Amino acid sequence: MIRNPADAQILWQEKWAIELLARETHTAIAQVQETFLIEYKKLAMNARVKAYLSLLVRKSVKVILNGRNARER
Repeated sequence: MIRNPADAQILWQEKWAIELLARETHTAIAQVQETFLIEYKKLAMNARVKAYLSLLVRKSVKVILNGRNARER
């Protein structure tokens, strides 16, 4: 459960991307949300231009989740 309103806002804005990542990587939505928030915060910390932040986060999360899934097989 997300308690931080800022985190909830990010997840709401990126809901379609998170659902797509969950389907593409065969990962539970809760795990995708957690990974998405972690990566979003990491990248947002140093981002000067935030226009492409979501795109970069999606790419990073996809790589992470595909890597995890490959190791679990």
